[in-house]
Amino acid sequence: MNERTNRVVVVTDSASALSQDQIAENRLFVARMEITIDGRTYVDGSDGGLDDFYSQLAVATEIPTTSAPRPAEYLERFRAASEIGNDIFCVSVSARLSAAYDAAKLAAEMISDERSDVTVRVFDSEAAASSQALIALGAARVAMAGGSLDEVEAVARSVAGKVRLVAMLDTLKFIHRSGRVPKIAVWVSSALNIKPVMEYSTDKIGAIGRPRSIRKALKRIQDEMNSDLAGKSAHVNVMHAGAPDRAEILRSWVEANLECPEFFVTQFHPFMGAHTGPGLVGASWWAE
Repeated sequence: MNERTNRVVVVTDSASALSQDQIAENRLFVARMEITIDGRTYVDGSDGGLDDFYSQLAVATEIPTTSAPRPAEYLERFRAASEIGNDIFCVSVSARLSAAYDAAKLAAEMISDERSDVTVRVFDSEAAASSQALIALGAARVAMAGGSLDEVEAVARSVAGKVRLVAMLDTLKFIHRSGRVPKIAVWVSSALNIKPVMEYSTDKIGAIGRPRSIRKALKRIQDEMNSDLAGKSAHVNVMHAGAPDRAEILRSWVEANLECPEFFVTQFHPFMGAHTGPGLVGASWWAE
């Protein structure tokens, strides 16, 4: 067994869409989700098959399906994490969206049976995608600094209570396919060129604006960020679903207008993107 170099290790799942560099730099362990599109199943990060997911989604003949990491997948990550720390803090995608939380809890019981000296605490982030990433990274920073399990959880809870995810949908077609909006809403949005601006936060889920252009939708997202973050130390994760040009507009605005000790751009994870479709762009953020 390798020498344990820090006591708390953070595990999350791939819905957080963190880069390999971020995973390595923050000593994170990531349980992988599965995506099935047009009859072919991909495991996150295994073969690059999801790199062009949004191009595949645009022409897919079947509605993609997503699967949470299996308990065996979490168990494998917990075993690896236990090589460097006695305590494991697992940041799960929202239990409202996925079975990942339950799978992680089961795996935590399994590793406790194997290793009585290992403690696993599973935390429901009540978030996903870019927000989940910010929560996991906040927890990892405390763990890397030598914080206790309680201190790591306290920061995760603090960030989870502050973080907002606001994004523009390019179309309602994909949400309609998943049964979440009526066809008439799709038709009206298309006819009026509406680009719905949605929020997914702990205390707010749903539309917060219905601007009639991409430019106005991006301006609404910028206004929301500015209202929350102006003059503060900001943590921002811009994300996009196969729309790097739109993400670049937000990235440039953030760099010009906000003070960010933490700022990065990620691809919106297929776990949620399968239901929102390509073209989405937005951000998650919280302020110190």
